[in-house]
Amino acid sequence: MRIALIGTGNLATHLVKAFEKSNDIDCVQWVGRKTTPHLELSRTPYFTQFQKSIDTDVCLVAVSDDQITHVAHQLKDIDILVAHTAGAISTNALEPIIRKGVFYPLQSFLQNTIVNWDDIPICIEATNRSDEHLLKTLANSLSKQVHTITQSQRLHLHAAAVFANNFCNHLLGISQNLTEKSGLPFAILEPLIRETFERSFSQSTLSVQTGPAKRNDLKTQDKHLALLSEKEVELYRSLSQTIFNTHNT
Repeated sequence: MRIALIGTGNLATHLVKAFEKSNDIDCVQWVGRKTTPHLELSRTPYFTQFQKSIDTDVCLVAVSDDQITHVAHQLKDIDILVAHTAGAISTNALEPIIRKGVFYPLQSFLQNTIVNWDDIPICIEATNRSDEHLLKTLANSLSKQVHTITQSQRLHLHAAAVFANNFCNHLLGISQNLTEKSGLPFAILEPLIRETFERSFSQSTLSVQTGPAKRNDLKTQDKHLALLSEKEVELYRSLSQTIFNTHNT
């Protein structure tokens, strides 16, 4: 399968690496605004504009959400499947392209990290069955977890991922600050953190909730609040109230 990839961010860089290792995919053009790609030693042909003269089966648009429509208008005259990689953006953002789709890897990507594509769920959508099959074939060449989903399901999934990844990471950052302030290593919380996440995979999170918020232990909560900054206090109170309401209404 011959692929064009537009974008040079974290996801695009990891996709190029994966495509270059695949026997089933030929990334025939990598397109970005900069004169040279971020990824050194890449064998993929790099351009600053999409090359209509290069035979291509699928064009993946892996750019920031607010740039998808701009890129789509630049591609309006091509007659190939164009799929963006965003979690919360409608396929309508690819108008006026006729053959539209979504190729959404459900993972947080950082530069200079090792990615095991076998374990990364890839969610796909397309406006017709033949293009859906094309995206499924592409996804299966990278991952063992491929899901055909609706736009509504993808938006729900993206929101769930924000809670599970972005929000949790922010809360862990607060935990890091608190342990550092006390002169303790953050690693002391590692067994607790691992246990928390492992429970969520095998049990209902509602049934295993513990802590001072659930039991309405205001004395303990007040002691915690005295340690926190103004913004952390606001967050602590909001989360505690949400937990209490969930288990006591």
